[in-house]
Amino acid sequence: MEAVNTAHILPLRKPVIEVNSYHAFSQAIVLTDEALSLPCLFSHYIHLFGVPEFDKGNFIHFASYSFFHELPYTFVSKLHIDQLRSWFHDPLSFFIDCLHKNQYLAIALDEYYIPGTSSYQTKQQVHHLLIHGVDVSQQLFYVAGYFSNPPVYDSGRPVSFDLLRESLRHAGPIRQRVSQTLEIIQYPYRDISTPDFELDVHFIARSLEEHLLSKPLTEKNPQRIHFWFGLRLYDLLEQFLERELEAEQPLIHMKALQTLVNHKQWMMKRIEYLHAHKLISDNGLFAMGQDVLKQTVILHQWCVKQRVRRDPSNIVKAIRCTQQLKRSEALFLEKCLNQLVIA
Repeated sequence: MEAVNTAHILPLRKPVIEVNSYHAFSQAIVLTDEALSLPCLFSHYIHLFGVPEFDKGNFIHFASYSFFHELPYTFVSKLHIDQLRSWFHDPLSFFIDCLHKNQYLAIALDEYYIPGTSSYQTKQQVHHLLIHGVDVSQQLFYVAGYFSNPPVYDSGRPVSFDLLRESLRHAGPIRQRVSQTLEIIQYPYRDISTPDFELDVHFIARSLEEHLLSKPLTEKNPQRIHFWFGLRLYDLLEQFLERELEAEQPLIHMKALQTLVNHKQWMMKRIEYLHAHKLISDNGLFAMGQDVLKQTVILHQWCVKQRVRRDPSNIVKAIRCTQQLKRSEALFLEKCLNQLVIA
């Protein structure tokens, strides 16, 4: 007799942008239907910005949105964690109902109780997790988040009902945007008022130009105008590397460098998409883009090497890589703009 599969696990795709949980979870969900999501995603995720003063060293970020409710064909409900605790005697039953309605659950939980995380049974640390499956017969939830040490994005990790209940009970407030909120995400979602989203080539061209000129022309938040946008963030990265050289100790969080690598990986996928849709015809862009990606990976490796074995020459080489990367990316963006077919 065949075993009955009692698990209900919602699909997730491997996100390209995985360094930050908000971007990673959004991509993991919406990439399950690329026909709907790619026109939106490829119209955004172009511009980067750097934070001039940031003591934790993670100062390079995507200038695009990362809220679930800003993604097309997505329905999101939010519930404050205090409401969740007061309205439901056992929130886990509510979680199970949502999952069986094909709704993902994004929430901040105490990773001390989440097996596989770097904080498991070592320290209290509240972090963003995505619950995307359940097996009631096995008393298990399945979650996506950051596991191992150093943390790496993964999904489908089992967590027992008891441990998730404890993790929720000890989840205190943290200084993040949705840290005290349960987000219930349904995708794809369409009703009579849902607008169709098409690839916006004009917006792509404008965003590429902004990144090239380091001008946040479409920046929504004027308070961020003093940040270092576009190619100028490489000047900021160079300053941080020089500070590392003077301090003789690591200052830059590796997430900043991984953001750069994710940016170039997504850039290459966009070029492939534009070429497939005959919006770019020059095959030479592939080689230029691959070279930019390769230089970014080498820069990342020099910084990793510095953390394994401190040597001033590693930082010097990383600075040279940064300078060359800025020049190469500028040439690449200029050619992209020249080749982009805009009706």
